[in-house]
Amino acid sequence: MYELLSIYPYTLLPLGCGLILIISGYVKLWKLRRSNHPEIIGIFGIWLMGLIGLLLGIFGQLLGIIEAFDTITQMGTISASIVADGIKNLYKPTLFGLGVLIISLIIWGILKGIKQKRIFIMTNEGV
Repeated sequence: MYELLSIYPYTLLPLGCGLILIISGYVKLWKLRRSNHPEIIGIFGIWLMGLIGLLLGIFGQLLGIIEAFDTITQMGTISASIVADGIKNLYKPTLFGLGVLIISLIIWGILKGIKQKRIFIMTNEGV
């Protein structure tokens, strides 16, 4: 479990995107609760931020693969256990990027439900 949380530079790409996602989700929730016109508040950016997090995870994985092949080329012969450990670490950015995407879809769904409820309440109060 502790090995999963070891931070590599490429892992920070999707995690940074996830941090921005949480902050922007909270801001959108605050705006939806305070606004008299919830229909003008866009929440597409939440979904898009999750997709960007996944793409940054894949990008981090590709950068890690390039770095791993460069290291293997410089070292010459290398044991299979070292290669297996490197491959394991290469999948972490993509894993975190997928986690950011899943969290963004959950936040987006919650915000969409709140937005639709607010619009429904606002239109029925006017009638």
